[in-house]
Amino acid sequence: MPRLDHVSIHAVDGDRMVGFLETVLGARQGFRPPFPNPGRWLYLDGQPVIHLDIVARDREFPQGMVNHIAFGVYDHDAARDRIAATGYPFNVTGIPGTDIGQFFISGPEGLLVEVQFRRAAPA
Repeated sequence: MPRLDHVSIHAVDGDRMVGFLETVLGARQGFRPPFPNPGRWLYLDGQPVIHLDIVARDREFPQGMVNHIAFGVYDHDAARDRIAATGYPFNVTGIPGTDIGQFFISGPEGLLVEVQFRRAAPA
């Protein structure tokens, strides 16, 4: 069955973007084939799910057709601590009618990342 393989992100500042994704998601840099263009691959659970291409541009990337990328499910407290450590703004919301909470982090270069967590069951 087909499944999403990876997301590809174009960034001007590769180090800044890698640091953000490593901190927020716990992603780790790994092997990237020797493509002629500069870039990095970041792995989650042993899979290269984020392909980062380093590009040149004069301004922040405009909002495009894709609104955000989402990852889950993380432990609430650990995720909140990692997200807060980035210094980037975030808000917390949830999916109505479910136990899934969401952090939305406004990252470098206009990248919006969702990190899902399980909310505690009501007492």
